[in-house]
Amino acid sequence: MNDLKISISKGNVKLHDVTSFSLPPVTTCRKDAPCKKDCYACKIQRLRPAVKAAYERNYKLLKENPESVFKQLEAHLFTVRFFRFHVSGDFYSAEYFSKVMDLARSCSWCKFIAFTKQYEIVNDYIKNGGTIPENFNLIFSAWGKDWKFPNPYNLPVAEIIFKGEEPDPEWLTCGGNCQECSCKGVGCWQLKKGETIFFEKH
Repeated sequence: MNDLKISISKGNVKLHDVTSFSLPPVTTCRKDAPCKKDCYACKIQRLRPAVKAAYERNYKLLKENPESVFKQLEAHLFTVRFFRFHVSGDFYSAEYFSKVMDLARSCSWCKFIAFTKQYEIVNDYIKNGGTIPENFNLIFSAWGKDWKFPNPYNLPVAEIIFKGEEPDPEWLTCGGNCQECSCKGVGCWQLKKGETIFFEKH
């Protein structure tokens, strides 16, 4: 029976009390993701088998019974004001992305955030008339100056700074505490179109 239940993270050192829903890294990410070899989620999976099992169960349930997954997510969202998709993993299909947007739209009391490298899925969704809900801060995840990606709708960007590099002076700095930033309405949670926030590579 437990196999039918999704796994929702209660937070971590950075997220604090902001809960989240994650999927397996690499499997749900774009095939040419430049961060694969340095993926922190992959490292966590190797160190914590229970975490890997939770991510894989979420993905399995999404593939087999998405209606149940979204009903469970909605039930959880009644209890929270802030929620993050994908500490690990990404929007692996257009259908899944669309369902997440619909969920956020129906849960207007909750503020959502997600970082993604599935640029084409997002761009096609908007091109075909889809809209990102006002309560969902969707941020394109970059990977250094050499990684080019399409951003025709000028969505906000999260950039990574490698050792020895300097961020653009106009970029915002990650405050390091998702719960604090979400409550104050600053940082990633309020990042607007055309704005960039940076993180130092860890």
